[in-house]
Amino acid sequence: MRPLARETTATSPSSAFPPALRAGALAAVGTWTVVVLPALVGWVAAPESTVGWFSAVSLASAVWFVGHGQSVGAGGVAISMTPLLLLAVFVYITFRWARRLSETERLRVGAEDWSRVARWGVVPGFLVGYGVVAAVFALFTLGGPATPGVAAVLGSLLVPLMALGFVMVRPDEDSSPAFVRAWFRRGPTWLPSVWRIGWRGAGLLLGLGLALVVVRVVLSWSEVADIQDQYAANVGALAVIVLAQVALLGNAATWALSFLAGPGFQIALGSTVSPAAAQPGLLPLVPLFGALPGATDFPPTMYAVLLAPVALGAWLGGRVDSALEFFGNTRSRLAATVTAAVLAVLVVVALTALGNGAVGVDRLAAVGPHLWTFAAALLGEVVGGALLWLGVLLLRERLAARRGRGGAASVAGDGAHDDAEASTAV
Repeated sequence: MRPLARETTATSPSSAFPPALRAGALAAVGTWTVVVLPALVGWVAAPESTVGWFSAVSLASAVWFVGHGQSVGAGGVAISMTPLLLLAVFVYITFRWARRLSETERLRVGAEDWSRVARWGVVPGFLVGYGVVAAVFALFTLGGPATPGVAAVLGSLLVPLMALGFVMVRPDEDSSPAFVRAWFRRGPTWLPSVWRIGWRGAGLLLGLGLALVVVRVVLSWSEVADIQDQYAANVGALAVIVLAQVALLGNAATWALSFLAGPGFQIALGSTVSPAAAQPGLLPLVPLFGALPGATDFPPTMYAVLLAPVALGAWLGGRVDSALEFFGNTRSRLAATVTAAVLAVLVVVALTALGNGAVGVDRLAAVGPHLWTFAAALLGEVVGGALLWLGVLLLRERLAARRGRGGAASVAGDGAHDDAEASTAV
């Protein structure tokens, strides 16, 4: 009886809590170093600065909260636009810690106890560890040039939640906890595959927008470099400025995707960049904004860019059809195709909502696409492309079936004619 008692204690969720607590804390520290080190480099590279090193750490801690999707106030100015690429870096670092913790704990407790330990030990411990360190970072911002909101510590748990989701919500893998697989088993049998395809579609949509941004930066490099030269910054400060703009590339990808979807986006209030026209207005001296087109009316042929999201929706429809076998169940086939397209759009719209926000007052109080218009347009185009592809497949299958029945009838008719000739000959 005693060995059994010791085995139960060894695999209890409470035994997994301390390692999870430590991993969550270390993940938070790892993400913090991403912003603290450049801030300290910039402080060292600016000997004319009159502020101390702790002010640089305080500002970096405020940026850390902005990268976690939280709002920060700086001298009466609200900054709520999350740098999406910085958020992605934070999620990736946290994901690596969460994956290492999950693999270690799963090997320690065994596959049978893994689901219970993950739910009641690993997940809460990781979140608590991350949140405790986030509270310490919030203290660093007190008295600094920028401070997060009251609920920023709790809101910063968005990053570890996303990381844990990427680690554990894998319904078609045995390493996923049993309670996650049970969630998906309550739905249709095609849901795990469609879940994976939908996330890939979201990544391709964002990649499409990022590709357009890179093309525009390359074509407008002289304008971007001219704005950069106006800073007259030294090498260290210039590196910090470049890193800050790189962090905004993810936001620019959503702006470009909204352009491809049709509604376009705005940088300053009253400005717009869409397939109809570009009226960027008076912009701040941000080198990345040099890639924006000047004030002009685009020709009607520019609306051909709307075919890009439609084509990607068609790709999603093709992926669903090639990955799954529906055995003639058209209703399930339709539901799976629409679900994959909707999931891809929801992920993109959620990231766009995080990337939208204010970087100041007045003209810069709302930067990014008009969310609901963008969501409706992108949903219609991606779902429409997926359904269009499905319709083409169904039409081809029906025509092939009809030709098959016609060929069978022809063979049967030839057979009957041969029998009649044989009977006459006899």
